[in-house]
Amino acid sequence: MQDLMGKVVLITGASSGIGRATAELLASKGARIVVNFRSNEKSALEVIKNIHENGGQAISIQADVTNKEQVNAMVKKAVDYFGSIDVLVNNAAGGIRQSTFLDASEELWEETYKLNITSVLLCSQAVLKYMIPRKKGRIINISSTAARIGGAGESIHYAATKGALNTMTIGMSRELIEHGIIVNGVAPGVVETPFHEKFAPNDDRLARMSEAIPIKRIAKPIEIAESIAFLSSDASNYILGEIINVSGGR
Repeated sequence: MQDLMGKVVLITGASSGIGRATAELLASKGARIVVNFRSNEKSALEVIKNIHENGGQAISIQADVTNKEQVNAMVKKAVDYFGSIDVLVNNAAGGIRQSTFLDASEELWEETYKLNITSVLLCSQAVLKYMIPRKKGRIINISSTAARIGGAGESIHYAATKGALNTMTIGMSRELIEHGIIVNGVAPGVVETPFHEKFAPNDDRLARMSEAIPIKRIAKPIEIAESIAFLSSDASNYILGEIINVSGGR
């Protein structure tokens, strides 16, 4: 993946979890990283520090990816600093909180959709203003196996948005390839990240979910980051509109 050398990669929600692992991995392969964060500046600065200490280049930019003005300002700042954006990783997402379908409020449904779908629309449109004139670029949308499983009993609202994201990824890939933009997705299974503690604190769901995975363990963030690195590289030039499942067989 030496073709990542010098590439500029914007990763949303990169202060922890999969986003952080991806930022540090791609930086180690020579990419220049834009670490987006919404509120956890301390963790974002730790990511930057780690990248710099290992000889990489990175900046952090605060932005709420559901806010169009903030997204546009973030992308402009990244381009002004590095000169371009070669890869966008739409990683920022969440389930907000655990809820059955019967208990899910309209507010929860709309908030989850805004975070997981509207953010992808806003960030993608913002970077495409710079990618399309250059006739090249990559967008990688981070989905979830919840889109296939459905999230029954605790997270249908989250799973539904990831199903929509899969459809969006396929549609984007077919529309944007004429502009030289390659769009794909990665669908992690259960991953060891702060997401679960925020989503369902004091719950044994990780232990329960591990038993349902053929490989009998949850993933490390770096294992998801490796697939994102592959889709960021020229090794994936003929892969288009795919959702790569990284789920331990589930």
